[in-house]
Amino acid sequence: MPNNKINVLMLCWEFPPWLTGGLGPACYGLAKALAPFTELTVVVPKSDPHFKMKDVTIIGLNQFEFDEETEELVLPDSKGLFDTEIRFGYNGEAVGQELHDLFSDPDSYGTEIMKKVQAYADVVKHFDEFIDISVIHAHDWLTFPAASALKEKTDKPLLVHIHSLETDRSGPEARNAIYDTELAAMTAADRVLPVSSFTRNTIIQYYGIEAEKICPVYNAIESEEVFKTERNDQEKRVLFLGRITRQKGPKFLLETMTKLCAVMPEVKFYIAGTGDQEELLIEAVKKAGLEDRAVFTGYVQQEEVLKLLASCDAYFMPSVSEPFGLSALEAAQFHLPCVLSKQSGVSEVLHNVLKADCWDTDKMANYLYAVLKYDGLRKTMIRLTANDVKNIHWDNAAREVLKSYKHVLTAEVPELEEKSKEL
Repeated sequence: MPNNKINVLMLCWEFPPWLTGGLGPACYGLAKALAPFTELTVVVPKSDPHFKMKDVTIIGLNQFEFDEETEELVLPDSKGLFDTEIRFGYNGEAVGQELHDLFSDPDSYGTEIMKKVQAYADVVKHFDEFIDISVIHAHDWLTFPAASALKEKTDKPLLVHIHSLETDRSGPEARNAIYDTELAAMTAADRVLPVSSFTRNTIIQYYGIEAEKICPVYNAIESEEVFKTERNDQEKRVLFLGRITRQKGPKFLLETMTKLCAVMPEVKFYIAGTGDQEELLIEAVKKAGLEDRAVFTGYVQQEEVLKLLASCDAYFMPSVSEPFGLSALEAAQFHLPCVLSKQSGVSEVLHNVLKADCWDTDKMANYLYAVLKYDGLRKTMIRLTANDVKNIHWDNAAREVLKSYKHVLTAEVPELEEKSKEL
């Protein structure tokens, strides 16, 4: 390996081609931007051996096999990736076919999530035995036990990237095993990289982490070929795109929907996503007599997401606590006027959208009415937001991450400053 590049071990829970939410695209976009400036190895629970990235080594735990004779885990064909075969003793509970099955599960989360997190940590903590590591870079709580074990074992600098917090998902009062995992990792980390200043403030307020080591790194999106679907109907379509959970504000979605439908008979809400409050929301919509004003699509693949973006007239995100909100960037890229809650990180980089507190559903309904009714406002918002989107790049995020690498490595990588200027 060239001596002038940093050896980064990046731990991710989602990565293409298997994606559930925004975490996978964010990890991919950042990895792609960092790759030319680092020796980057990405470790994920599940990888597709046919999916390749330039200058990035991707290792999926589902690819490991168990050698019953030596009682070791072996990564087939690893001599093609490294100087030696990846083989090590494994004392975890899940061995052999069980380990493969665990990480080949179509649901990366599911009922066995804690078992998966522990198995991931049991395997990854051996990676220093065959990979040169300068920096450990871990994304979200699922990879934090593995990252913490490696940090303790090697004393290498640890950066934890915060895409979402338990206090976002379960509420500010949440104090459970996931919260404890996040707190321990952020405490042990040399740098904490939240995806917004909104999340930085949450970390300070609810986790008590010192502000000096928290450095926000905004997300971005990959460029898509924007297209529009011509429609002959008179509907005004509002798109909600995301998991239907407490965090995403389904209560405020329903309230806003009820108020807007009362004054705009042609409006229809397209609600794309699944979650633990999906059935409750469907029943509440029926109870309100609005079932003909809502379309529940369920989970949608990326191709269908793009079709929805191309066919809708406005985007609505009433999240209670949204660390970032990549789907809002996607909507802005597809020239949809956006109405967002102020409790979101993406509102820090989209300056020409309409924002209100998530609970202010009167204002949310008025904003949606305005962007659907008044062509001049709509066109102005689209034009100005397009300029915002042009300035949101993964290269910017990579530059900030490289600065943090430099900070934690100090004199160990003297050429890093010049390399960060190249981005």
